[in-house]
Amino acid sequence: MTYPVLHLLETAQPRGTGIARIVLALAAGLDSYRYALEACFVDGDGPLAEEFQEHGIPAHIVRWSGGARDPVGAMRFMRSLRGRQYSIIHQHFGGRSMRLVARRMAHAKILVHLHERIIEERGPIPITPVIDYADAVIANSRATAARVHGIRPDVVYAGVQVPQYQAAKTAQDEERIVIGTAGRLVPIKGIVYLLRALNLLHDQFPGLHLEIAGEGCERAALENEVKSMTLQRRVRFLGWQSELSAAFDGWNIFVLPSLEESFGISILEAMAYGLPVIASDVGGIPELVEHGRSGWLVPPRSPEALAERLKSMLVNPDERRAFGSAARERVRANFSAQRMVSSISKVYDRLMTGG
Repeated sequence: MTYPVLHLLETAQPRGTGIARIVLALAAGLDSYRYALEACFVDGDGPLAEEFQEHGIPAHIVRWSGGARDPVGAMRFMRSLRGRQYSIIHQHFGGRSMRLVARRMAHAKILVHLHERIIEERGPIPITPVIDYADAVIANSRATAARVHGIRPDVVYAGVQVPQYQAAKTAQDEERIVIGTAGRLVPIKGIVYLLRALNLLHDQFPGLHLEIAGEGCERAALENEVKSMTLQRRVRFLGWQSELSAAFDGWNIFVLPSLEESFGISILEAMAYGLPVIASDVGGIPELVEHGRSGWLVPPRSPEALAERLKSMLVNPDERRAFGSAARERVRANFSAQRMVSSISKVYDRLMTGG
């Protein structure tokens, strides 16, 4: 028997790429005779809808903020569900109003997938969700799961593919070291502290450079920070990148200086490419990076601590290589896409069989 599964996502714009990759991995890895995936983007159109279609996932757009203050949007959502038969509604975005409508209209099992621990737009404010109108919950890390009330979540880590090759570093890499970071250019990502760490080191290491992949509201402010430090020749903004493999091949160290991170998919991708990692000791990051083995964890908002750990890697190429190798093997053993798909499939099976 084939069970239709509807994924509710926020937006079809690139900022939803992380969650979209999970759905695409499920489409590729699940038993297609058992589960058939569809997607509903509830906050706007964009290129991801077309990408889903290309991968055999029917996708449609329904504009609804997800709350009671948008009754017109709620009616659009209700109409989109009317007459459709779903066995599972897999909710990545929205709150209890969306679950309540979905349950009444679709009579499906409701699976809530939690990807965040804060609401950025309001402070940020920590999320301590009380989950109702749901049959199961998946959290993307133990740190996220710890904040949930009312139901015990399954912790399922996002998974990535480990590339079959690793770009060979040349002798020139010992002279020109490139630090890389990737993510939305917003205050919560803490990129300014990485710039300040670079400023502490640039006199000692004339071959040190930084590349920043991503876009966001803070880009202009970060560019001004670079100018004020006269680091224009050391820092390059790459813009939004749909594919980071080429960047990973050119980077020597990956840094994520976030002030909060429920998981850190960019860290996982960098580790899969054999990059040593320096990241903030916040949220779910310690569940990914083994301090002193696959990378270093540092306090957030501390350019001095970040510079100290960077210096350790810069003066010790053997440390970089050992950490990078350990990072790659950690992803292979614990964070593969296949493992993620298998874990979510077990949750689906439990919902369908009542086990």
